[in-house]
Amino acid sequence: MVGRPSKAPERRDQILDAMEICVREHGIGQASMRRIADQSGLSLQMVSHYFGNREQLVLAFVMRVGEKLAFEVDTAIAGASPQAELTSLIQFLCSDRYKRIPGNDVIGREIWGLAERDPDIRSIVWGWYERSIGSISETISKVYPTAAPARCRETAYAILCLTEANEFFSGIGDLSRPRQAAEAAAFGLLQRLETADDTAPAS
Repeated sequence: MVGRPSKAPERRDQILDAMEICVREHGIGQASMRRIADQSGLSLQMVSHYFGNREQLVLAFVMRVGEKLAFEVDTAIAGASPQAELTSLIQFLCSDRYKRIPGNDVIGREIWGLAERDPDIRSIVWGWYERSIGSISETISKVYPTAAPARCRETAYAILCLTEANEFFSGIGDLSRPRQAAEAAAFGLLQRLETADDTAPAS
């Protein structure tokens, strides 16, 4: 006799969806277990059953946001050629990705602030960036095969810093500033690799 499928994944997603709404509307500090339970339509006991305590729930929430972002970064690497893949990726990084992925750029800022205070959250968040830097660096190296991996990684890090700043500033600043400016700066960093030849033997 086949048992009924577990509702655990569905319930966990339901709770995390509710937390996303609470964080967006009230901030992560005010996203209490009770408020999240009320938002989800489940009992406080049910929320505790699936996540134990608020600390574990926050960790699970941050991990899910990071998984969504990492998935979108990997998905953005699309095109018929390495150059097309790189162009697609840069355009994505300069877009309003935080507004589109977690649901609101407020969530990204809330998590960032929490990471500055909590070492466990900081480790998770840095893991996102390590994965993103790796994906960007690998994409860059396909277009610039004569550049050393370390140089590609340094460029990937610089591009990510640039596009993160662009994303955060666009959330609080003048929306008339075109994202094309950030794209141009990112491609300017890549142009420095056009003459790089780290494969040549030292004289």
